[in-house]
Amino acid sequence: MINPLGNEDLSEKPGERIIDKPELPAGGVTNENDVYTEVITGEMHLKRGTMGKFEVFTDEAPRLGGTDKYPSPMTYLALAVGF
Repeated sequence: MINPLGNEDLSEKPGERIIDKPELPAGGVTNENDVYTEVITGEMHLKRGTMGKFEVFTDEAPRLGGTDKYPSPMTYLALAVGF
C-alpha cells in the first residue's frame, strides 16, 4: 500500500494545494495537528486552547454558568464550518 502524504510532503508555496492537482495521491493525504485544551481554574467555564503559536479562549453564557467573556465552543464550531 502507498503511504499517504503528510504535512511535511505538502508545498510551502502560498495558494498551492494538493486538492487542486488533477489527480490526488494514491495513498491520500493526512493532516496532523496537535491541539491542547485546558480549563482555567476558578473562572467558571473559561477554557484555553492552543495550537502552535495560536491561542483561543472560550466561555459560556451566564445562563449556563459562564461569564460570556469569549465565544462559546459551539460558536467556534459554527465558524469552522463556515470557513
